[in-house]
Amino acid sequence: MNSNQAKSSRRAIGLALVLSLTAAACATSATGETEIAAGLYAQTFDDDRPLEDKVDTDGDGEMSDDEISAYAQWVLLDFSDCMRQNGYPDFTDISIEDLTEGSGSGQGRFIGLMTQRGVPLPDGVPTIQLCGENLSDLQTFAPEPSDDEQAELEENVLEFAACMRSEGLTNWPDPDFAANGGNGYGPGLLEEFDIQSDEVQSAIATCQAANSGAVDVGSDEADSESDSDSDADTDTDSADEVDAEDPEAGDRTAISPVIESDTSDLNVAEVARRDLVQTKTFAAVLDYGELRPLPTNTTGIITELPSVGDTIEFGEVLFAVDGQPVLLFEGDSPQYRSFNVDMTDGADVEQLERNLANFGYADDFDLTVDDDFTYVTADVIEEMQIQFGLEETGELGLGRVVFSPTPVRIGAVNVELGQSVNSQVNVVSVTESEQRITLDLEAEDLLLLPAGTDVDIELPDGTVVAGRVSEVAAVATQTVNQQGSAGDPTIEITVVFASGTPSEVFDAAPVDIIVADEVSLDVLTVPVPALIAMSGGGHAVELIVEGGTQLVAVELGDFVDDHVEIRGDLREGDRVVMAGN
Repeated sequence: MNSNQAKSSRRAIGLALVLSLTAAACATSATGETEIAAGLYAQTFDDDRPLEDKVDTDGDGEMSDDEISAYAQWVLLDFSDCMRQNGYPDFTDISIEDLTEGSGSGQGRFIGLMTQRGVPLPDGVPTIQLCGENLSDLQTFAPEPSDDEQAELEENVLEFAACMRSEGLTNWPDPDFAANGGNGYGPGLLEEFDIQSDEVQSAIATCQAANSGAVDVGSDEADSESDSDSDADTDTDSADEVDAEDPEAGDRTAISPVIESDTSDLNVAEVARRDLVQTKTFAAVLDYGELRPLPTNTTGIITELPSVGDTIEFGEVLFAVDGQPVLLFEGDSPQYRSFNVDMTDGADVEQLERNLANFGYADDFDLTVDDDFTYVTADVIEEMQIQFGLEETGELGLGRVVFSPTPVRIGAVNVELGQSVNSQVNVVSVTESEQRITLDLEAEDLLLLPAGTDVDIELPDGTVVAGRVSEVAAVATQTVNQQGSAGDPTIEITVVFASGTPSEVFDAAPVDIIVADEVSLDVLTVPVPALIAMSGGGHAVELIVEGGTQLVAVELGDFVDDHVEIRGDLREGDRVVMAGN
């Protein structure tokens, strides 16, 4: 038998062996008219009809290759959909190519497809049997092996079973070809043994090597194809050559021997060394702070008003009363009396004189900034009045200056032009002049955002800009809901833009604050689709080695986006197979 014939035969046997998992104890699904649309196959048919009638869609009495392919694909898609509806919602569609192309075949290939799709075995066998009623149809299309091929297979399986018992699995059964067909093993094997356990996998690897890898009993690695008519000794020599070319290959924590195959067309990724940064995102609010009244103690007729959104800096006019400006000065103490030469000393005098000096009105005068209002102070006020075109009185009545610790932004104008106001009227309400971001942080997250922490700010349009925590409130607050229950205490965090406000579009908007939570530096990583979930627990990757692939066990670390940290016998630059091959 030449190598191509051996391959074809093994593929056919492999497809039949896949189906032995579902051949026993299959639940019966509802019969009747079923409408299926699966791309390749779409037909209304009665499930009880003979197979030939289901497949023969054009009614010519023959099952063409195209019809067989379409029906087989539909069976697999129908099986996949059933798995999604019966406890495995993320189960992805199985195609014919999944079962017949690439390395591995038979039950091992099928189990590999199940574990890759999150179906643990043997726990998942009942669901597979429930959904796999029509899979048995596919055995009809698998070419029958010749008598010689079947005899050789049966001999190998018997030798394999004896080897498994000698490796410590004393209750490993002999195959029952009459009951199960194929390699003689049915689903009972999965119920009795954890095929993916280290003990069983180790025995399988040993006995497959001794049997030229011809026996497939449920490991992803079982089908080690050969492109020659070599015997077991030649296969062993080939494995020795692989080890000689790659001396490190034998040091891997391998779950399987090398699966010989052509890897040139596989979708692969490299094991890469990188920093993984796990982030945490907090919902926050971008605005100018709370709107608050700005008491001015001003009396008179309003003759000039600002507009909402105007920013008033120190030394600028807030509004005008009786044709005279009301100025914004810097200071913590409000004006509570008129400024004139008859007033007593006080901190408010020093506050006024400091502003007069800062804004240049005292440049031509010998003004001493202190708490004593002198005639020099009056002269400086007259200089300021001259510059504003006002009567030179040398004094400032109550409500003619407004002290604030910060510049302000006009958030609301509460009066109309020409309106008469008194000291009880708040002419304007204001906010902070600079946009800021606030969020209420629960105590458990407080260590993530101390003052000075660098963060990323994601704006509503998706733009991400740099920010910094500017303030952490000293007092926690607690909200009470409508039912009277108190929520968890929170601390208000204030975040500012690192390089000024990036956009004038958003006066107020919800934003996200993104901060580094956990950082894994200089770790080996692979894309998440490279992971294979093993039915006995744990994970592996399919490593590209000389002549084929090999499953290597890995421990998982942090997941960040579409990459995962791995620990195992892998090296930077190793190539691993991605899911879907």
